Amino acid sequence: MYLLIGIVSAVLVLQIVLFFMIRAKKKEERENNVLLKYDINSPADAFKKMNDMSIPEEDRLKIEELYQGKES
Repeated sequence: MYLLIGIVSAVLVLQIVLFFMIRAKKKEERENNVLLKYDINSPADAFKKMNDMSIPEEDRLKIEELYQGKES
């Protein structure tokens, strides 16, 4: 019985750790990916964001590269 409780506890702890690791990875990806960060789904969205002065210059340059079809 103790063995079963130990195995179930270990699996539960593993699931919790994996949940938080995946969540942190997705957050990091969202912060680094301009398409996800600014919710760009089409070239029209990209063009609007390129002309938005509230977006940092670095991000606007990345959006422009993607809009022009250049690989970075």
